[in-house]
Amino acid sequence: MATKKKRRLGRGLGSMINTPVKVDVPGSVGEPEAPVAVAESPAAPVASVDEDPSPGSLILVAPSDVRPNPYQPRKVFDESALVSLADSIRSAGVMQPVVVRPASVGYELIAGERRLRAAEIVGLGHIPAVIQDVDDRTAAEWSIIENVQREDLNPMERAEAFQHLQDQFGLTHQEIAEKVGLNRSSVTNHLRLNELDEATKEAVRTSALSMGHARTMLAVGSLSVRAKMLRQCLSNHWSVRELERRVRTLTEGAGSSKSPKTDVDPRQSNLDDLQKKLGEHLGTRVQIHQQARNPGRGRMVIEFYDLDQFDGLLSQLGYNNA
Repeated sequence: MATKKKRRLGRGLGSMINTPVKVDVPGSVGEPEAPVAVAESPAAPVASVDEDPSPGSLILVAPSDVRPNPYQPRKVFDESALVSLADSIRSAGVMQPVVVRPASVGYELIAGERRLRAAEIVGLGHIPAVIQDVDDRTAAEWSIIENVQREDLNPMERAEAFQHLQDQFGLTHQEIAEKVGLNRSSVTNHLRLNELDEATKEAVRTSALSMGHARTMLAVGSLSVRAKMLRQCLSNHWSVRELERRVRTLTEGAGSSKSPKTDVDPRQSNLDDLQKKLGEHLGTRVQIHQQARNPGRGRMVIEFYDLDQFDGLLSQLGYNNA
């Protein structure tokens, strides 16, 4: 029987940020401003500036009256992408309203910061906005959902946003996963990135390192050794697999006086591949150690980093701890 795909974005938020409206767009220099005719939703009338808008109302608001969202997870905005969006708004208007909530002065943005910034570049006097009266937790969730839905965040921004939901609002890994439409192991893996040093975090923020690189770096406990490995990884453009090999050699071969073998043991190669696949399946680090004298025996180590992840691993392994 086919399973119904779970929607990430709630129906209310999805409809709010997809309502076409009519907005004025400044013309070229020396020409009067001309309205761009964009289909207006009859279900969402635009409130005049003199009315006291109620929750759910579609209003026109000056960009200067909207303050940034303090829970905005995105820290890096692509300037070229903003200019491209501004060009689109200049020619066709703002096709989707931003979402705001009342503030002590004016409004506070909930979702749509790229549209707000692009409208400011164009110089719009007002933009369409849906007003919602929501609490801090909901505002933070909606802001993260909007960005994760479009996959606009880099892994470090996601990690910090998930950490904020956990620390300030007490959400568990499972609750965060349900909010943003990811599985729990993915949320846990992102949260672990917050344990990285600042230099490695910055490399992830700027996309110099991928999520896979960053997770591998976590296995290097010494900050000085990690810093050296980071420099080598960036300068030599190591793949994730190459970095994993270097880290494994470092962590498992430290102190060994034996000469490295020139021939690759196919059994060890198979174990390495199995370790990687199990780790990706479980969303954590897995180590398989085979006894040298008795290859038929060994041990498997599955790491966990908090009780939420431990419960998730038990569930994945089919164990019910109820």
